[in-house]
This record gives sequence, structure tokens and C-alpha cells, in this order.
Amino acid sequence: MKHRSLPTSLRLVTTAINAALYAGVGALWTVLPLTVFGVRFWPQVFIPAAFSAIFGPWVGGVGAAIGIFVADVLYGHHDALLSMLVGVPSNFVGFFVIGWLTHRSFSAAAKRVLLLVSLLFPVVLSTYGVYIVSVGNTLSSPQVLVAVVGVIAVVSILALTVLRNRWADFEVAASIGLGIGSVIIGLGLVAYSYLFALPAVLGLGKGGLPVALMYAVTTFTYMSEIPFIVLLTPPVVAASKAAFPSLGSADSR
Repeated sequence: MKHRSLPTSLRLVTTAINAALYAGVGALWTVLPLTVFGVRFWPQVFIPAAFSAIFGPWVGGVGAAIGIFVADVLYGHHDALLSMLVGVPSNFVGFFVIGWLTHRSFSAAAKRVLLLVSLLFPVVLSTYGVYIVSVGNTLSSPQVLVAVVGVIAVVSILALTVLRNRWADFEVAASIGLGIGSVIIGLGLVAYSYLFALPAVLGLGKGGLPVALMYAVTTFTYMSEIPFIVLLTPPVVAASKAAFPSLGSADSR
């Protein structure tokens, strides 16, 4: 069955709502201003993920890019250039990929490849936590949480795939999109530190950051956000489509 395309006006409105909700809910960060390696604890990523799943890559990606820029400038690190060079592209690409993969049909072989790629991110990143535990012989290290979240992400993706759950494809897309966005943040933050002075609020100093920090930033970004995307996005999308059945029949590409 051929789906009807979303009108341009609806794309613009939903993009604006996406950006406003992302930045608005993100303001709750000021209540619990937790920042690790210059990256904020950011559970509200399920918002643009839901818009990507419902309305497609452009609504999800552009809305996330605008929302993160507003958040960075108003109550984040207040560095518009850093946001434009790192925050905006990472959010746009990450949620664009989630929407693009979610709204495409793939062959069985292609799906297996995507599954492997989606598992690559939690496996590689959680390896660091496992390594710390093994060499330190302790379970008190905060890196343990990284390992646990990584294992949960892998098990969740595999379980939904094996059970042929209708959210399996989304979980794969979410892991890949978030993984790519996290890598952009890790690379971008370190590269930016060699070109410009980092905002003092990040607490990372004024000089160039160690290259090894790219791994830490990427790991924290992915591991701190993947649980919220995979756990909160499906029920939000399901509730939205139940309330507005027409959302399920529109071609969001």
C-alpha cells in the first residue's frame, strides 16, 4: 500500500515541536547538572528519537540539531561555536540515521549486517568497563556501570531480534544512530580543544585534550543515553500512534 507523504507544513510544525520539547525538557538538566568528560547527562534523547521514528529522518535530525543548539547556548556551556561544530552535527546525524534506518525496508542479509553493526558499539565501548574490572579486581569502579549497560544493550537488541519483536528494527537503528553521534562528539570535542579554547564550565582545562579522551567521551555519551532511547521511545511512539492513528499511515521520508 502506498502511504501518503507528510505535507511540508506538518514537517515544519513537527520539527519545531521536536526542537522545543528537546530543549525544554533538557532544561531539567539545570536541576541535576551532571557532566562527565564535558558531556551532560542527557536522558531526554528519547524525544528526538520518537520524532525520528514517527515522522522520519529530517524531522528527527533537524529538530534535534536546533534543540541542542538552543540548550547549549541558553543553559549549557554557552559556546555557540562549539555547539555548531560538535553538538549540532552529532545530533543531526545521529537522529537522522535513526529515522532513515527506521523508515527503510532491508533484505534479510542487510538486516543481519545492520544487527552486527548495532552490536559493535555497545560491545566495543563496554569492553573498557570490563577491562577496568578485570585489572582492578574490584566492583566499586564506576566503569562497572558502563559494562553493565553495554551488556544490557546487547541482550536487548538480540532478544528483540530473536523474538521478531516489532521494535527490533528500531533498536538496531537506535544503537547505530546513537553510536555514530557519540563518535562525532568524542572526536569533535577533542579536535575542538586544539583549535579553540574550551568553555571553562566543562572543567576540561584550556589546552588540547588527550587523544585517549575521545574514547571516554564517546563511551559516556553512548552508555548514558542508549537506555533511555531503547526503553522510553517505543512506548512513546506506540502511545502517539494509538492516540493519532493517521501517524501510522504517513510516509515520513
